[in-house]
Amino acid sequence: MTDFALRLGGRRSARLALGSLRAAPPSALVVLSGLGLLVVSAFLPWVVLGGSRLTANAFEPNLPWLLGGTDLAQQTAGSFGNGWILIAVVVICGVIGYPLLSGRRMVAMPLASIGAVGALYVYFTSYRFENQFAKRDLLFEMGLGWWLALIGALVVVAGGVLARFGARVHSGGLLTVTGPVTLEALSGSRDRRDRESAVRTVMFIAALASIVVSALIILALVRDALTFMINIEWASVWTIGWFPRRGFYDIKTLIASTGLVVGVSTLIATPLGLGAAVYLSEYAKPRTRRWVKPTLEILAGIPSVVFGFFALQWISPNIIQHIDVWFGQDARLGNLAAAGVGVGILSVPLMASISEDAMKAVPNSLREASAGLGSRKVSTTLRIVLPAAVSGLVAAFIVTTSRAVGETMVVFIAGGGGDTAVYTHNVFDGSLTMTAAMASLASGTDSVVGEGLTFESLYFVGLMLFVLTLGMNLIADRFVRRFQNKY
Repeated sequence: MTDFALRLGGRRSARLALGSLRAAPPSALVVLSGLGLLVVSAFLPWVVLGGSRLTANAFEPNLPWLLGGTDLAQQTAGSFGNGWILIAVVVICGVIGYPLLSGRRMVAMPLASIGAVGALYVYFTSYRFENQFAKRDLLFEMGLGWWLALIGALVVVAGGVLARFGARVHSGGLLTVTGPVTLEALSGSRDRRDRESAVRTVMFIAALASIVVSALIILALVRDALTFMINIEWASVWTIGWFPRRGFYDIKTLIASTGLVVGVSTLIATPLGLGAAVYLSEYAKPRTRRWVKPTLEILAGIPSVVFGFFALQWISPNIIQHIDVWFGQDARLGNLAAAGVGVGILSVPLMASISEDAMKAVPNSLREASAGLGSRKVSTTLRIVLPAAVSGLVAAFIVTTSRAVGETMVVFIAGGGGDTAVYTHNVFDGSLTMTAAMASLASGTDSVVGEGLTFESLYFVGLMLFVLTLGMNLIADRFVRRFQNKY
């Protein structure tokens, strides 16, 4: 390190480098020693074969490693050695742990975590060696490099824990200011400011990552959907039904079926969810509310595939196939009505939760004023609370509808559409919604890719679904902003 400093800036740079090391806290020196052991271990023998005493270091690609390297069982050739992984760990730890040299301990736990992962990685390579060499009846023993890598990773962990322990000891005392009171003195310790800055940076990266992921999803949808729209013969988009493997992509079949399912689910979810919200917000006693609301929220935790089988095996034969005779229909086991009822039950907790939050936001002063004028509880609820919470209730309705539009497993299982569907506007028939069509087509064989624009039709339907739900959410946001009451 001294020679490197001399080349950069002569003796003055060397003195600065040595001075920074002398001023570094013990935890930073411990981490540096651990990283040094990791670097050295990559060049020393990791495996010593019995009998021949042949050795191999971590850069040897023709040994069985956890990542890369050869697989003796599958007879696959090696691609790279784990020495590069060790170097990557050292570089990452060096970049993350650099603030330790100046006494800033905000990186203590990330360093300890990376060191712990590295130690586990090195430790489990021994099991990989044992498993792979045993298949060839080869005797081996772990070399000095392996032991140094394990010790080096543990030393890095110890350095991170030491830095964290030192931070706790340092923060245990009272803040004392000597001399004139300045803005810098009142702003707290540098360690605290660094931690706050690090947390702010992490939160910004998390927010940015969500935006980037959303943009990539939209880009993927638009790219392949444009391929479909450019090359498709548009007469095939308005035909007798959805038969994508035969070149018929009737979009009205999917839209009509989606509308029927959403309509049935809305008839189920809106009154039940709104009624539950009114009861929880206006009528339920605190003791009753404490067990009714968690019970209702448990319903939201049930997997949608369970609702799909429930709709197919119970709702359809016990409810739908008894109601259809009233309309002169003969519903089969899988039908859109059963799927709609299943989606509606699945959407009740969402409708109830958002609606109840909207009604809870109405100030109690409005309820008290209504009661003071002699209004009954039902009049207060219908004429005061619900109109005051109308923006939140509309938002709950549209969010629940969007949830129903995007539901896949219930309609895929109980809708009775298979992988093709003929246009129908009868709710007692089986058909495919937009999500079910995508699921049924994507669950096929590799022949999906080779059938003209069949594969691209998935993205076209997905783009239409995205535009539909986005439009509904924008309408809800516009409505909330326009009619929201501020108290």
